[in-house]
Amino acid sequence: MPVVWLSEVCQGGRKVHPILLKVGPLTLRSYGVMVALGVLLGAVWVRRDFLRRRLPDDLFYDLLMVTIAFGVLGARLLYVALHWETYRTNLPSVVMIWADGGLSFHGAIVGGILAGWWLTRRYKVSFWQVADAVAPALALGHAIGRIGCFLNGCCYGVPTTMPWGVAFHNPALGIDTLPSHPTQLYESVGLFAMFVLLARYSRQPAYEGAVFVWWAILYAALRFVVEFWRAGATARAVNGLTEAQWLSLTIFALAVAYHRWRCLGKAKSG
Repeated sequence: MPVVWLSEVCQGGRKVHPILLKVGPLTLRSYGVMVALGVLLGAVWVRRDFLRRRLPDDLFYDLLMVTIAFGVLGARLLYVALHWETYRTNLPSVVMIWADGGLSFHGAIVGGILAGWWLTRRYKVSFWQVADAVAPALALGHAIGRIGCFLNGCCYGVPTTMPWGVAFHNPALGIDTLPSHPTQLYESVGLFAMFVLLARYSRQPAYEGAVFVWWAILYAALRFVVEFWRAGATARAVNGLTEAQWLSLTIFALAVAYHRWRCLGKAKSG
């Protein structure tokens, strides 16, 4: 039985392909592996922070299961909604995440927040305290997941003549690009930096919920900038900005306003 590692990854110069390993009919895809690794390492961080904050063990395990389920559901539903023209004629492909990827991070966050809010009410603990424990893990797991996007050939950038341009190829998605900006890696580097900053800030935040709020501010800014080099992932909207950029601007404005309100309230009470 033939075993093929990194199938076709390095053929044709800088082309990258989505298959890490093939053993006969079994195919191990890079996207799923990296997303799973991101979830695992993120969970390790959250577990560590739960112990530091003395949050209930049962809440951690319930949070892990429920937020993953709701996060994946929200991520897929939003992605399909944004690409409905692609899926409307092939409805079975809606659930085939393992084949073509296709997850919206903003959808995952909405699903995860709803799950977290419900669980914290059930356990009668502070939602913001749990959100602060999770925020650095979001950056860490997302950074690793974006490497999966890079290997999968999705979320790529516009063509470039820069020496680090990558030709993306994914037969399952019908993708075969010119050398393009590896925007997945741009975002991954920014997210790793966010993880370090948030981990340090979480030791002494300004108020309960501040770590999560700063995650929202920093990620909105990062995604807004990266979108200028990203191609084909989100439709262009008003004034040449993408849907993700308008959403990032909204999140940034709301998070900054909330941060100022909390800081001013703390200053007055102090």
